[in-house]
Amino acid sequence: MLGALVALCLGASPGAKAVMARFECHRCHEVEGLAPPPTVKHCAGCHRELAGSANDAAKLEQGRKTYGDAFDRFVRRTATHYVDVPPLVSMRRFRASWLRSFLADPLDLRPHLTESMPRLPLTPADLDALTSGLPADAPAPAASPEQLALGARLFEAKACTSCHLFGTRRFPSQPAALFEVKAPAISVLARAPDLRHVRDRLNRDVVVKLLRSPRAVNARAQMPNPGLSRAEAEALADFLLQGALGPPVEPEAVPVAQHVGPARYEDVEARVFRKVCWHCHSNPDFVDGEGGPGNTGGFGFKGAGLSLATYEEVMNGSLGPDGEYRSLFRKGPSGEPVLLEVLRRRVEENARDFVRPGHEASRAPLASAGPLGMPLGLPALAPDDLALVEAWIAAGKPRPATPPGLQLTPMGR
Repeated sequence: MLGALVALCLGASPGAKAVMARFECHRCHEVEGLAPPPTVKHCAGCHRELAGSANDAAKLEQGRKTYGDAFDRFVRRTATHYVDVPPLVSMRRFRASWLRSFLADPLDLRPHLTESMPRLPLTPADLDALTSGLPADAPAPAASPEQLALGARLFEAKACTSCHLFGTRRFPSQPAALFEVKAPAISVLARAPDLRHVRDRLNRDVVVKLLRSPRAVNARAQMPNPGLSRAEAEALADFLLQGALGPPVEPEAVPVAQHVGPARYEDVEARVFRKVCWHCHSNPDFVDGEGGPGNTGGFGFKGAGLSLATYEEVMNGSLGPDGEYRSLFRKGPSGEPVLLEVLRRRVEENARDFVRPGHEASRAPLASAGPLGMPLGLPALAPDDLALVEAWIAAGKPRPATPPGLQLTPMGR
């Protein structure tokens, strides 16, 4: 028993750590055995620092002196992205089969986080290293109706419903706000996973241990100890692994918007390029030499040389496989400009990332020929913003009316 518990608490293997270092997982996550990256590359650390400035008058004043009004805009945005990223610790509690499939094709485990796991260029060898030493699937024996009923009662009695969804199943004690996906009423709930995924992620013995002593299995568990007896932990574990999840929910239709009025570059820049895209496609001259993974490279991606900091740089495009620059507005496989293709692809990814309960088995694969959706790991553009980009391209990509050569600020994204 002690040996099994020790194994659960161990972190990633040396091979897994090497892969996580190469793909820079520690830019967002705390990773056992990996020191945090330099500040300019510590995405989550930078976001938390800036989000913490929102209620600090001295930090706000200093930021405005350095970066101008761009600082206020960036602080407002960081309050909702990459400030509560789950740490990658005690990884050996997960099933190897689940982790492999999740990394190959991520889905939203925590529906109240606005960001999601990005699709990284992991090879089969990388997946082998990341899942080496993890437990194989161990199907749980069928639980009796009485055992499942006891587990359901404990799910409410132990206040699990205060933080967690369990598919679409609703409980009398459950706050209605939990069903407002991507908009939690209380930020501390954002990291709480939908517990319908437990049956795919963990074996029964791990779930029982986790319920009896969360931090004995996951060293950084935020869940309070529910004070369960062995029999109660087994009943609750059986409910999580085999209980009914509620009726299937059909995905909502993605709204389509039409842009009305002139399509100006200034609006595209303010609402899309600077608000969303600069995170990964900025000019390294303005951010201490770090142009983001979409420009200078990162997260396992080769630098694409793409900066969206100015109209001229947008027109320059990105580096192709031959090392030459190519236009963002060239026709892609669909016949649309590549820029529109990647933005629409993210809409498709978002629709799949949050798998509706009851539809797990029918989750169709993304078209293999499609591009990587943008923005990477973040919500797709709002329909109005996507329509604005489309209208600006259709209008001939008009230049900004403001004079060129305006001073840009490092954090004006």
